[in-house]
Amino acid sequence: MSAFVVLTGDSSTGKTRALFEALRRLAPARPLWRPTNAAGLAELLGADRIAPGAVLWLNEAQRFLYGDRSEEAAAALRELLMTQTGVTVVGTLWTLPYWEDLTRPAVETDPRSQVRALLEAPVTHRVSVPADLTTAERLRWESLADSSKDPRMGRAVRAGAADGRVIQHLSGGPQLLAAYRMGPGAHFTHAEHALITAAITARQLGHYAPLSEELLTQAADAALPPHHRPAEPGWGRDALIALTSGVRADGCRTDIRHSLTALIAVRNISGGTTTYEPADYLHQSLVAAEDAPAPTPALWDALTMCTTDLASLVSLSSEAQRRGFLKQTVLLMRRAAIAGYVNWFGMLLAIPQTGNSGRSMALWMADHVGFDSLFTARLRLWELHRVGPDVSARLAARVVSRVNLADADEVQELFEILGGIGHEKLLVNLDPGAHVRLPDETGAFRLLDQLLDAGYTDHAVRLADRILSLGPPVRNPQAMGTLLKVLNVCGHDPEVAEALSWEAARQVDLSTPYPLVDLVEGLWDQGREEAACLLADRIVEAVDPSDTYSVAQLLYELRCLGVISARRRLAERAVPMAVLEDPEAVGWLLEELRNCGLDDCLDAFLARDPSAEVVIGSVQKVVMLLRTLKNLDRDDLTRCLVLKSLLNIGLDDAEYTALFFDVLAPFVSPPELTRFALRAVEEVPLSSIAELGFLARSLEEHHQSEALDRLACRAIAAVDPDASTFLDLLRMLRARSLDEHIHAMIERVAAHPGLAEAVTCTKLLSNLRTAGETEAADRLGAAASRMTPDSAAITEKPRVEPGGQRLYGLETDGTPACPWTWESLDRLDQRPDASLRRFPDRVVP
Repeated sequence: MSAFVVLTGDSSTGKTRALFEALRRLAPARPLWRPTNAAGLAELLGADRIAPGAVLWLNEAQRFLYGDRSEEAAAALRELLMTQTGVTVVGTLWTLPYWEDLTRPAVETDPRSQVRALLEAPVTHRVSVPADLTTAERLRWESLADSSKDPRMGRAVRAGAADGRVIQHLSGGPQLLAAYRMGPGAHFTHAEHALITAAITARQLGHYAPLSEELLTQAADAALPPHHRPAEPGWGRDALIALTSGVRADGCRTDIRHSLTALIAVRNISGGTTTYEPADYLHQSLVAAEDAPAPTPALWDALTMCTTDLASLVSLSSEAQRRGFLKQTVLLMRRAAIAGYVNWFGMLLAIPQTGNSGRSMALWMADHVGFDSLFTARLRLWELHRVGPDVSARLAARVVSRVNLADADEVQELFEILGGIGHEKLLVNLDPGAHVRLPDETGAFRLLDQLLDAGYTDHAVRLADRILSLGPPVRNPQAMGTLLKVLNVCGHDPEVAEALSWEAARQVDLSTPYPLVDLVEGLWDQGREEAACLLADRIVEAVDPSDTYSVAQLLYELRCLGVISARRRLAERAVPMAVLEDPEAVGWLLEELRNCGLDDCLDAFLARDPSAEVVIGSVQKVVMLLRTLKNLDRDDLTRCLVLKSLLNIGLDDAEYTALFFDVLAPFVSPPELTRFALRAVEEVPLSSIAELGFLARSLEEHHQSEALDRLACRAIAAVDPDASTFLDLLRMLRARSLDEHIHAMIERVAAHPGLAEAVTCTKLLSNLRTAGETEAADRLGAAASRMTPDSAAITEKPRVEPGGQRLYGLETDGTPACPWTWESLDRLDQRPDASLRRFPDRVVP
């Protein structure tokens, strides 16, 4: 089997070294692949170069699980591991934040679903690496230090004696942390310290991809006091080189022990653009100690204007929205949309807008929204169409420009999407019928049908002529039905259409019944009754007469079409052979035999005593057969089926249980009826109060008061104050005059721990008052007030998020934002050097 082994834990705990030693011992001669990032991994997997026996090295796995193409790489890696044997993938990952973030349950705006699926796959095995050495492990370490005569091991075990973090001291992590905490101007220069701070804070806010030089220098420069800003034009690059190489131009060191640097340089390819990451130990230690630097307005500006990684844009947008920075939220989501993110529409529309900003926003979306499939395009088109057809038309034109006109399936799907919003002419203008690849027995014929139904007759005729020139697919009933309909509507050569009709009736494949019936109907409607009857006879001979459900359905279709001879032949074949197992199918066949007027066949089928043969299961199926038997006035068979069902019937639907109860009542004694009623109220599902209402009414009509009480008690015990079923149940109890139960339910809900939240966040009280339940509303409102710490009277109001209290949100310095519009953001996006922290715009409310 293939496997993905992930070592998780804190920084500098020996994860990478442990993997290296394991591979050196267990797989020294195996080929090893070492991609550098998600894009490289995706290309490697796409080239199908990893053979059984290979090892894939994904150290610092966040570099492969975040960033551009990470979803593509994760999906391909999971597919490889699930379908190919003998491949070993190894990687390391911090527990916090990476493992926890990547395996967090899905939300609506989830850009990492494929990564999560990989980490949760059965082929993935997580190994947790502890941060501390146990007493026994420290003793063994000391023994190794003595035997190896390595002074570094001795110094590390002495430094970690208090906290057990021996390995971290060996790597130099604590010294690096101490150097940073000394502040600017000590171990690190002011510029270097500002760059490190910007990298750590950006990572903390959710920018998990490596950071660009532009982003870091812009944030660092703004954070530096004027008298500490370097004069050299290339100061940022010089400082970054010093921080990643460990040595400055003058020979002074910035690293710890000539090995551990504060920043790490990352390059996709040799000679490529350099990006940067903070040292893991430094970042993680500051966050764990709640000592991470606070994000500055300048850093938010830099992140908003310089971030290009899709996953980071989404994470930063969520963080900005959480903090109430609505302006940054919108700008980041705009950039995410351009980068291809598709689950952003709801977030943008939830942001307060004024004036015509909503329409301006929609027009921008139409010009920039990403769509990775026609399914996504459908959602975006419908969303924008609600704003206006001119808005959706702009996106529709972009979608049409990307369609593959040779792919009939893609073309017909897009035609359906555009037809739903009145923009199909944008596609028709490209004359898709002249471009779709033929022969094609599915998409091309669906497109043919769509063109005809939408009134594009000329286009339909041209496509039909292309199909005929290659030879019609006479074995395909659905395709032939569409082709004959087009020929008939368009007035094509009648002799050609007639010949095709007979050809289809004689040769069409009989293995799929539904298109066959449609073809029979089409032939009948086109006046070709003889061909239709021929095809109907062929269908009857091909159908399995023991398949009760299929026989009943075909009888129904033939009855609707008026094909008399074929349905008698079908009934005569099926009556002695139909399987008497499914009560619903048996009931339907009985009903169709009666509706077709085949009384002799009906009598013969009843003579087989179907009520004695059927298998008792769901109450829904049994009731369907009981109804038919009652309609046929066969009380003897009804009684037989009812008594047979009494002990074993599955009461999986409250409404059908009520119907069964009504049929049962005349055939059993009062004690037996009561026993069944008490069983029913304990077994029926409580998922639908409306269905329970049917059962309650039936119990009341048959004077089953004890069972009715038990049903009420069971429903009340399951009710939740914030569920819509509460009011429905209250109405049901009121309709049955169960006042004592109403009082009990209100008292139970009044004591429910979730009442206060339900009253605050839903329309519970107002819905009760609207329904005339004023007393209940007052009682629950008073109870909820007592649960609130301030004991203030509770009033219903919508939930307000921390940043949603001001129409325009907050500036990144925490002050109320000045009025801004979508147009303001347009101008700002065109000026990347502009500050985001004030707008001069005047907005008319």
